[in-house]
Amino acid sequence: MKDLNLFLHGSYIGNTGYNNHTRDFVRHLHKLCKIKVRNFTVGETWDGLNSRPHDNESYFNEIDSKVLYEQVLWNTEGGRSNHKIYKNDIKEFDHDVDIVLCETNHHLFYDNYDGPRIAYNVWESTLQPPQYFERLKYFDEFWVPSKWQKECTVKQGYPEDKIKVIPEGVDVHTFFPEDVNHRMTSDGRFKFFLAGRWDYRKSTKEIIESFLKTFDKNEEVDLIVSIDNPFSNDGLNTTKERLDFYNFNDDRIKVLHFPPREDYVKLLKSSNVFLSCARSEGWNLPLIEAMACGTPSIYSNCSGQLEFAEGRGLPVKISHELPVSASTYNHFNDNVGNYYEPDFEDLCKVMRDSYENYASHKSRAILESKEIRDYFSWENVAEIGLEAVNDFMNRKPWLSRPKSINKIIVSYVNGPKVEIKGDERKEYFVEFIDSNTNSVIHSSNIKNNMWTSCGRKYYTDWIIKVNGKVVDEFNPQGKTILIGLDSKSLGDTLAWSPYVVDFKKKHNCNVVFSTFHNDWFEGLEEYKDIQFVPPGFKTDCYTNYNIGWFRDDNGGWGKYDMYPNQVNLVPLQQTATDILGLDYIERNYGVNFSIGDRPIKNKYVVFGPQATSGCKEWVYDNWVKLSELLIEKGYEVVTLTKNPYHIKGVKNVFSEPMDVVATYLHHAEFMIGLGSGLSWLNWSLNKFTYMINGFSEENHEFTNNIKKINNDICIRCWNDPVHVFDSGDWDWCPVYKGTSKQHVCQRSITPQQVFNQLEL
Repeated sequence: MKDLNLFLHGSYIGNTGYNNHTRDFVRHLHKLCKIKVRNFTVGETWDGLNSRPHDNESYFNEIDSKVLYEQVLWNTEGGRSNHKIYKNDIKEFDHDVDIVLCETNHHLFYDNYDGPRIAYNVWESTLQPPQYFERLKYFDEFWVPSKWQKECTVKQGYPEDKIKVIPEGVDVHTFFPEDVNHRMTSDGRFKFFLAGRWDYRKSTKEIIESFLKTFDKNEEVDLIVSIDNPFSNDGLNTTKERLDFYNFNDDRIKVLHFPPREDYVKLLKSSNVFLSCARSEGWNLPLIEAMACGTPSIYSNCSGQLEFAEGRGLPVKISHELPVSASTYNHFNDNVGNYYEPDFEDLCKVMRDSYENYASHKSRAILESKEIRDYFSWENVAEIGLEAVNDFMNRKPWLSRPKSINKIIVSYVNGPKVEIKGDERKEYFVEFIDSNTNSVIHSSNIKNNMWTSCGRKYYTDWIIKVNGKVVDEFNPQGKTILIGLDSKSLGDTLAWSPYVVDFKKKHNCNVVFSTFHNDWFEGLEEYKDIQFVPPGFKTDCYTNYNIGWFRDDNGGWGKYDMYPNQVNLVPLQQTATDILGLDYIERNYGVNFSIGDRPIKNKYVVFGPQATSGCKEWVYDNWVKLSELLIEKGYEVVTLTKNPYHIKGVKNVFSEPMDVVATYLHHAEFMIGLGSGLSWLNWSLNKFTYMINGFSEENHEFTNNIKKINNDICIRCWNDPVHVFDSGDWDWCPVYKGTSKQHVCQRSITPQQVFNQLEL
């Protein structure tokens, strides 16, 4: 048979498990056949496209420059383009097979591959997402790394004869038994090492709980954790915050943040026991690396990791299966299939056994290390892959593909999209047209088994044309529409939520609505026909809209694919109407808080002196003076704040539940506040607000039940077309920052000026 020429499509550059898998597999296949790579990702040193864009990556070597052929980049039209890199005539060969090695549902699986094609994927649950599973049938063969994943895929309905097990490997030149020292393991105490992001699937929380339950503080045992999660969805930003949140405050837990590779390798080799107990693993790269190092390793007795771990190491019993949707904290699956629930009582026993009988476990781990390195070396895995490709080419399964007539598929989720599916080799000219202006917003030429989309995400009455003929017109009537708020803030939530009601009324559709504060609206008459769901909820829908202030590539507000008007130049509520295609009318359907009895017998006024930025706040002494003026007039004064805020002679209320806050506002004569969420809450309760606000235009906030107090003394920076608010800079002041005039728009407003405007 002639020499093989392969074209691999995947995420080659980077530090994820998929990046390492792709890179090691290709590097070793390169020694056995001709292979070139279309790379989807960029690394930490990326500085724009050039002829050698990845040279400065720490792991980059000469083989990488020999195999990298194209770089995939997103273009300004919302599509993708391929750019030649590391140009060399040697790579200009006609390939025999396309191999797509990517994570589940990746864009590259949906590209068009005319010749023989193989999909290669690693997955963690018992089912693949339905849309992706159907796409896998487009390929002539499907590679998986384990017999477990093959069994799951066959059970889901994939032909068994089209699946091959091609395992992942381990770098045996790096991961092998060796006596080394590391600063975190050299103090003589027994060390468990846990590596991998804080994640429900990886049982991170339960592993730490089990460790603390198993060992007393008087035992010289520590747990080193490298479990940072920069892509968390739990509202917590650091490992320390998570440990504090779960009350895992213990000196025996040693936190290590993203160690360099050299440190990581030394820790695997010098720790006493590697600790994992995931609910499921597609492979578990850290586990095989630890076992290759001869480190006794604990793992859950399930899923893809059994391909190399079964019969070795220290397995933990499985109790039962649970649906992925039962996840209770950080999680990133599409909520399909099941995971395996480890018996965490058994984990405690296994940890105790690994500690008390360490010498025998270490001796066995050294022997098992050789078995791992012999069979699962990347050199051996590349041979397995090459053998599988040769077998594939001999069988020629692509010749028996069923031929299908091309079908045009139009969808509107995350913007309008046109996909052509079928085996007829044809070309199509696709146009996305705004029917209100009759203008072509985006057009593209595609072929069968390709797709194109338009970047515009806000409401548009679309007309879709293919080869000059109308194939679809956007119509939400009677459909399910998913709408979500991008912001957690009090003011944004209260300002934007009413318009989902208006959207439903206008289009007579089923609205599924997600906020971070659903309970504020559920139960209200106006919202009775709205289905509330938590953020991140996935459902079948006709289209979806996200409401928020989104930054463009330059950090500004000009992200006009998300909304038609620059958000800081229009009233805050108009953000929602712009995105949802509604006429702007100030709208307030109330808020669902339980209002209690009057908290103060005498007449009183509420102060709202705190905000989320220094440019919004008013000088503390001014609040003190204003309170004195009101007290002289016979009013009591209450401050409502999230954090402690003490004014002498004033009732200072802070950190109370929203029902309590709403009760104080409801019974007050009026509120004096800032351009902040508390003022929006007062508005939603139909109460009157005096707003001290010099930084925004008169009509930016609500206009009902308000007297806005300001001085026309500066540029109204919040609504300035050029200056962009920096939420990370408390002292943000684009005109006078660092001078005596900083925040002059607020500071220039005097207590007497405010007092004079009150209707007492």
